[in-house]
Amino acid sequence: MTARGERGEFIQERKPVDVLGVMEPLEPYMTSEVAEELGWPQRTAYEVLNGLADEGEIWKKPEARRAIWIRTE
Repeated sequence: MTARGERGEFIQERKPVDVLGVMEPLEPYMTSEVAEELGWPQRTAYEVLNGLADEGEIWKKPEARRAIWIRTE
């Protein structure tokens, strides 16, 4: 069943497992790469990536004006 909002609009579920599915272990990714691969807005991808980093599922390497994300093994 497809999730719908109050006005009947489609609500896409965005799950951390989707992000992990597009990241190869120990390979670096930028937020834009993950967002593009999943067809998500960059802000949404960033929030999910940040949550995964907080949980220790991926590493976050902050750099000037961007972050590099690396999936653990």
